[in-house]
Amino acid sequence: MKNMNIKKSWKRPFIIMSMVALLVSLNSCSEEFVEEPVDTSGVTDAAIFANRNNAQTFVNGILANYKGQYRTVDVGGLYAMYYARAVKGDDIIQAVSWYRFDYGHENRESAFRRTNFSWDFNYENVNFANTLIAGVENSAQLSESDKIEFIAKGKFFRGFHLFELLLEFCPNYNNNRELVRIPMYTEPTSLETATGSEPLPMSTVYNQVIQDLEDAVAGLPDTRQGKSFINKAVAQAVLTRVLSVTQDDWSKVSAMARAAYGGDASAAVQSTNWGNGFGDMSDQEWLWAMFQNGSDETNFFWGHAAPMMDHLTLSYNATYFDPDFVDEFSDTDSRKLFFDIYGVSATEPWREFISTKYAFTFASDIPIIRKSEMVLFDAEAQYQLGNTTGAQDLLFALQSARDANAVKSTSTGQALLNEILLERKKEFYGEFGPQWFDAKRYNLAITRNDTHRVTMTIPADSNLFFLKIPQDEIDLNPNYDERFNDE
Repeated sequence: MKNMNIKKSWKRPFIIMSMVALLVSLNSCSEEFVEEPVDTSGVTDAAIFANRNNAQTFVNGILANYKGQYRTVDVGGLYAMYYARAVKGDDIIQAVSWYRFDYGHENRESAFRRTNFSWDFNYENVNFANTLIAGVENSAQLSESDKIEFIAKGKFFRGFHLFELLLEFCPNYNNNRELVRIPMYTEPTSLETATGSEPLPMSTVYNQVIQDLEDAVAGLPDTRQGKSFINKAVAQAVLTRVLSVTQDDWSKVSAMARAAYGGDASAAVQSTNWGNGFGDMSDQEWLWAMFQNGSDETNFFWGHAAPMMDHLTLSYNATYFDPDFVDEFSDTDSRKLFFDIYGVSATEPWREFISTKYAFTFASDIPIIRKSEMVLFDAEAQYQLGNTTGAQDLLFALQSARDANAVKSTSTGQALLNEILLERKKEFYGEFGPQWFDAKRYNLAITRNDTHRVTMTIPADSNLFFLKIPQDEIDLNPNYDERFNDE
């Protein structure tokens, strides 16, 4: 049976869901505590945005939404969207379990829950961002410095989630920048104000994303309460991702990446997480993460990849790895954490390798962005700018940190870019889907060998790289019709 979506009342993109109950227990937050939003009514925007603590608690509610537990295991928060991308490549083999339809590239139809979740989750957070921006702008109590900071936070969230929508629901940007696909909201919306929204050209939405993130970089402070919150470096990192897709300004990609990782590549990539369960956000290499403490700040069995990938702990034990991918790692690479624990028979060769990258516990933090990603983006930018030596040096900074016997690349041209993209796969397997992301932005195919449980080739620029528009949106928005889903 397909992953069918049952039409639901939760999380329409145009419903302003109240977050005002976040104003309770303002002074009881620990450094990493993010309060869960609770729906209450009757508190005005003036009260919500009357002071800095209240405004920050509203922001905390947006961040809490990233660890949401919604209808099923594979449609939770941000981690669910990222893991769905991770299983679409040729490195992971997903068992007949959660995310199996994403693994098979089947989960994109307009009534399926993956499609509806990705649309609703991101548009809901866009609406929260617009509510934050408007509330702060209209506040008579907040100081000007607080307004600058919180408007920057709102613009970060709006830019971030519009970007995720562009990735999820649009084809490669550079194949047709003027393709009309998704609507864009820059004001708080309701059912009445959103149903007439028009889908816009991708270029228009990308321009808004870049402007929002540039404003966020300008307005956000360097400091923050902890790594589950956002600051200037996080905004610089997300802007780096966006610019790597548009590919208009590789010098800016390098500048933003370096600002995010701190400029010293060799220092930035040092990590103690590899071989230790990959769940500790205090590691200096992690830039932004979702905090978990095992009790009130935990989503238990939902925080993928750990519950899927860990086969040594009671969880889903559903993720395996392609032998060809395993062979890409040298025996002295600290990331080579693959084992055959099942003694797999010839009838199920896809079950040969599991990975101990993640040790699943209820207190395992969940990575969103790491500095190593920014170092590799810097290497990619140097390659694109013609600085081959600089690209080789940056690539080696990461490789030598993971493998004492690593040899610096002497490759040039396309071979060097291929090595950088391969290193992204090796460094971030199971995290945010680097191969899917790179194949989409560079028009590359994804080809699986015969070992995979589902063997297939996803051609370059295939429609399988994006989801269809949800049926609810087709039905409710007069500017959409079924032609948008003829792919």
